[in-house]
Formats: sequence, C-alpha cells, structure tokens
Amino acid sequence: MGQDNSLNPQFPSAPADSNYIEDYTEKITGRLYLLFQNATFVLNPDQGAKIVYKPNVNIRMGIAGFWKWFGLGLSIENPFVKWSTDKYGRTSFVDLRINAFGRALAAEIFLQNFKGFYIFNAIKKDGTRYLLPEMSSFSLGVSTYWIYNARRFSIRAAFIQNERQIKSAGSIIIRPSILFSRILSPSGIIPQEIVDEANIPVTDRVVNADMYSFGLSPGYSYTFVFLKNLYLTINLFAGVFWQYYSYNTKTNDFIADEFSFQLNGLFAFGYNSDKWFVGCSVQGSPTDFPDNPSNTFFNYDVAQYRIWGGTRFNWFRKKKK
Repeated sequence: MGQDNSLNPQFPSAPADSNYIEDYTEKITGRLYLLFQNATFVLNPDQGAKIVYKPNVNIRMGIAGFWKWFGLGLSIENPFVKWSTDKYGRTSFVDLRINAFGRALAAEIFLQNFKGFYIFNAIKKDGTRYLLPEMSSFSLGVSTYWIYNARRFSIRAAFIQNERQIKSAGSIIIRPSILFSRILSPSGIIPQEIVDEANIPVTDRVVNADMYSFGLSPGYSYTFVFLKNLYLTINLFAGVFWQYYSYNTKTNDFIADEFSFQLNGLFAFGYNSDKWFVGCSVQGSPTDFPDNPSNTFFNYDVAQYRIWGGTRFNWFRKKKK
C-alpha cells in the first residue's frame, strides 16, 4: 500500500500531489499590479492616548515576474491617484522587497525608508493635521514560512500564481520573523502642542528610537476552491513577540523590553486558470489580543493591499525548440 503523506511534514524537495496542485514553475509568470502599503508607527506615552504616525504614500503600480522560486518586481508612483500634500504633508520613500517562494519554504525580505509623516489620530484646533516633515524612518524585516502540508497545499498558488490549487486544502504554517525599525526627528516626535495638552513627561518626549522585534507565529492556512478556477485563501497567525527598544530624549537615554501577543491575517481571493489569473490580497497589521497586558511604548505595523492580473509564458520551451 502507498504511504499517505498528508499528515507528515513536507520538505522543500517534496513533489506536489498533482491531484491538488498544478505546477507552472517552469513557465514565466508575469503580472501587473496595484499596491497600497499602510505603514504605521505607534507611540504609546506613559500619559495620554496612543499617537499614530503615517507617511503620505499613494497607490503604486508595478510589474512582476516569477520563474521557479525566484521573483522580481518593480513599482512606480501612480500618476492618477495622489493624496493632498497640503493636508497630509509630503513623503519621500524607498521600498524594496525580495520574495523567494519554495514549495515548503518561503521567505520575504523588505527594506523601507520614509521621510515626512503626519499624525493620523489627532487634529489641531484649527482643523489641520500635525505634520512632521523632518521625521524619518528606516525598517528592515525578514519573515520565513514553513508549510507543513506542502504536497497538497500551495502558498504560491494563492500569492504568486506560478501554481494552481485544483482542490481545496490547508496546512499548518510556522512563521518566524525579525524586524528592526528606527525613527528620527530632530525637533522631537511629539509636537509641543500635544505635549502641553496631554502633559506628557520629559522622559517620553522622544527624539529618536530603535526597536528590535523577534517573533514566532504558528498559524493555519486554507484555500477554498470553487467553480473550478475561483479560490479564497485564509491565513491566520497567532504569535508571541519579544520587543527590545532604546529611545532618546533631548536629555536622557532609555532602554526597555516587552513581550506581546499578536494576531495577524493574510487573505487572498481570485481567479486562477491554466493561462490567465486575476486576484487581490490583504495583509493585515499585527493586532494585540484583547486581553493583552502589554503596553508597548513603540511599535511599527505595515498593512498591504494588492490587486493583480497576469498570464504565463512558456518562453523556455519555445527557445529550446
């Protein structure tokens, strides 16, 4: 009798079960996409409400290609949709991402640098936003994914489309992650008006801060396949994170660390046929559990929203002929 591997952990060399996954990794998978990234810094002073900072970033448009496990993409500013610089300030930024999606192992690396923020959850008395044109951030993060049931569940089918999920299937996924973030603001991160209004102590009037976050998030992912080529993928991760941060005021230096428990989701919906595909995905920012006792002083979250459409090219076979 043949062995059923559906309950055994799968390694990168494990072949896909052709009853569940159609493999297109020998073809070039190309797509056009729209991307919006909602980057958020949260400062939580000892006194007063949390202060949420956002850069003024627009929807971006780009092109990407994948072959086997490797992918490259390039995006540019969208000339058709722009947020008001008078209302939200002007942000300059660099955003670089590298993805490697194997069948059982996947990894994502991102580097972001923003300059120019506004405060999202506070309004001045005259109705305008607090703008911080000199505030800048640098972030570098790495996330890896280990897919337990890689023979029957394809994370590539949901998010890069060089495979196709034929039958519904799911898998346990383990996701370790590391994030380093730095924020700088020569005149201070908290505007003087908020300092006076909330009576924020001198020890919380931050000029710059560094944060290191180390997390381990076990989760589960399932792809529902219906009407032959339509699919819905739901990923839920519940993890524990250790955060170490150091921050400076104009007079003192401080060091602290904190454990937090967070819930994170990743969702995709689309149409994936033998040749053409369209879809969308949402990657939510980490959310503290409701009963979390953590009062983390400084945090950084990124939510992503994507819409894409594309096709596959059997370019290598044609060149060989």
